[in-house]
Amino acid sequence: MTDSLTIALLQARETAMGYFRPILNRHNLTEQQWRIIRILAEHRSLDFHALAQQACVLRPSLTGILTRLERDGLVLRLKPLNDQRKLFASLTPAGQTLYQQACHEVDAGYRQIEQQFGPQKMQQLRQLLQEFNALNGGEGTQEDDATLQS
Repeated sequence: MTDSLTIALLQARETAMGYFRPILNRHNLTEQQWRIIRILAEHRSLDFHALAQQACVLRPSLTGILTRLERDGLVLRLKPLNDQRKLFASLTPAGQTLYQQACHEVDAGYRQIEQQFGPQKMQQLRQLLQEFNALNGGEGTQEDDATLQS
C-alpha cells in the first residue's frame, strides 16, 4: 500500500482527539460544538459564513449545531437591523463560562501532548501544517460530516 497523506492526517487527528474527547464528553459537547464555541470565544460576534469556514463545518450542519447550542443557552443568533440577510452568532454568558471551564482542561491536554511529543517537534509540526494549509490559499476547506470533525 502506498503512503497516504490523507490517511496519515486522519490518524494524527484521531491521536490528537484522544486527548480531548474525554474533556468534551465531560462537558456534553460534540467536537463540532467545541470548535464553534472556541471560535466564538475568540470573537465577540461572527457572521454565519465566517463561522462555518473557520470551524470547517458545512453551512447546513452549522444551522443544526447552532440550534442545539442556542437551545442549551450557550449561543445567541443575531440579525443586524440594517441587513436582515446576515446572521451573526455570539456566546452567551453561560457559553463563555463553559468555554472557560473546558479551556483549562483542553490546555492541559495540549501540555500533555507537548510533553510527550516534545516542544520542538510540536513547533515544527504546527509550522509544517500552516505551510501545508497555505497551499490552499490560506482558506480552510469545509468538510462533509463523514470526514474530519474537529
